[in-house]
Amino acid sequence: MEKELLLRMEKKLKKISDDEIFCVYIDFPFCRSKCDYCIYKSISYKDGLNKREEYVEAVKEQLKIFKILFEIKIPDSIYFGGGTPSLWSTDELDYIVDSINNYNLIKMKKSEAHPYDLNDERIKYYAEKLNLDVISLGVQSFDKNACIGQNRIWVDKDSIKHIVSEFHKYDVKVNIDLVALFNGDEEEDWKIFEEDMNIVCNEIKPDIITSIPNYKTKLVYLEQLPRFRSILKEYVGDIYFPAGSKMLSLNYEDIKKYGENDHWIATKDYWIFQDSNVRYSSSHPSPKCPPKQITLSFGGAGNHVVYSYISSDNYVVYSAYNFEKHKFDYFDNHIINNS
Repeated sequence: MEKELLLRMEKKLKKISDDEIFCVYIDFPFCRSKCDYCIYKSISYKDGLNKREEYVEAVKEQLKIFKILFEIKIPDSIYFGGGTPSLWSTDELDYIVDSINNYNLIKMKKSEAHPYDLNDERIKYYAEKLNLDVISLGVQSFDKNACIGQNRIWVDKDSIKHIVSEFHKYDVKVNIDLVALFNGDEEEDWKIFEEDMNIVCNEIKPDIITSIPNYKTKLVYLEQLPRFRSILKEYVGDIYFPAGSKMLSLNYEDIKKYGENDHWIATKDYWIFQDSNVRYSSSHPSPKCPPKQITLSFGGAGNHVVYSYISSDNYVVYSAYNFEKHKFDYFDNHIINNS
């Protein structure tokens, strides 16, 4: 299967046009703890380090197989996602970087990270060895009890402020993820989200803030959005702006059209940075990924539903590790369209 997909991907890259982009996504599907709110497929370390080692070795084998692609075309973007990609060891990340021809010429490099995993040495490694353009910190909430309630490792705001400041010294753009109603949907939970926004905008000061209501509350998602957006709008002003006017619209038709996406507010400098650079591809496949995109995804744990996300403008080779079979399962447009 790998050889078949490799040949198809080679053919695509040899004919890639100037308006097409080549994106690489590398998944690390393990987490120190499995958060209750999470809707993604990840594995807790409690399930055994042997699975982690098995997965790492399998990804290394994948890189050997697909390495020739990076000699045909340098990726336009690379994204380290998860799970918790900050649990890759530096030796393992060195192997990945060294497997990609002309890695430092990749135009957009981004990784997710848990703040718990970051010290000054690790931050320096991300900035200098991975040469990241953007780091995304999975904070979710600054409220300790809310994090404990969701089985998430809490990191205090002063530590996160230091992390952001250190990344900024290396000119790495920082995103902070927040989840509204992180631990429930009572009035107190709304107040916690308001305080989270106050802290992140007025004390932490990242380049971008990504937020979305918790999908797992008993409230209907569309019913959450008006109040959620109203809180976000309070922090739009001289420093932070939304990606577009409809993002924070309270019009019901706009909410229905835009209701399934993350909500972003960012500094003016960040929007200029994004507009002038290649848009990275995050955990692929995505229904909103850039058009005319060719993506190579070194997948996570288990079979993800990819069928509805493949558009005629995009081509993807997507893999998902099957721990029962001890191998990667593969998908691409050809397999999906003919299944």
